[in-house]
Amino acid sequence: MSRLILAFDLGGTNVRCGILDEKFEILARAKTEVGKRPAPEAAVGKMKQIADEALGQLGKKLGDIACVGIGSPGPLNSQTGVIFETPNLGWKDVPLAKLLGDALGRPTFLENDAVSACWGEYVKGVGQGVQTMFIFTLGTGVGGGLIIGGKVWKGPDDIAGHLGHMIVEPNGPTQVFDNPGSVEALCSATACIKAAQNAAVTYPESLLARIPADEITGACVNECADKGDQPARDIFERIGRHLGIACASLANAFNPELGVVGGGLAFAGDKIMAPLRKELRRRALPPAGKRLRMEFAQLGDNAGIIGAAGLALHRLDGKL
Repeated sequence: MSRLILAFDLGGTNVRCGILDEKFEILARAKTEVGKRPAPEAAVGKMKQIADEALGQLGKKLGDIACVGIGSPGPLNSQTGVIFETPNLGWKDVPLAKLLGDALGRPTFLENDAVSACWGEYVKGVGQGVQTMFIFTLGTGVGGGLIIGGKVWKGPDDIAGHLGHMIVEPNGPTQVFDNPGSVEALCSATACIKAAQNAAVTYPESLLARIPADEITGACVNECADKGDQPARDIFERIGRHLGIACASLANAFNPELGVVGGGLAFAGDKIMAPLRKELRRRALPPAGKRLRMEFAQLGDNAGIIGAAGLALHRLDGKL
């Protein structure tokens, strides 16, 4: 009989869970809001609530679950199960794996959310069949993950793969962490919105200027770009170019087969991908640039849940 895995995808204001089998098919799912900057204990209570809801859909109990995986914003240490700091939630030094494991009574493992998404795409999405890949997840921040030789690469301090903190413009802006010119500061949805607000002031005739500054979202910028608004199109051009610089550096550094772009801002499609690929070709060493295939993520919101489940099962079986 296939073992069941309970997996969570913890976001800035929502948490989703799924129950999966060993082929990582999602059999049941549930979702709830955790609110902005919730207390860890309150978030754990909400997580148990939706776990019970998903189990009820299958007529199962917690005792039927082999293990639990959590994909969470970081930085964090997956070996100790402790979140060092996650600005979107306002948490510091939170032993989330222990808190949730105690609440559920099952072996519980913590992973970075972008690493979980990377593994999800590797086992069930666009990464099937490759051995070396990376992911950028373009959301409020920019997450990242690395798979080398079919294994997640985390480094000796469990910190490798934070690709959003790669520097692509030394004198560029900062975002959450004081790291000028990082991919996160230039390519996240937050950076996109800030750029659009500035463009609305600089170009008062643009479509962006017709939107109240506090109502601008990445989707708004995308809509304006689709209508031919040049300042909006320029924003995605710059985002793609900066991502291309980062991808070329990764190509030259470890010669991956596949690079994946996911997260909310990926809806911009070719407006990001075309300048990304152009910059990659320009900057990567020819063999590495030709080898590296850049694609959009396939699994959407399911990637994090599938990846958290897969990595948790690996941890349970001593394979990671």
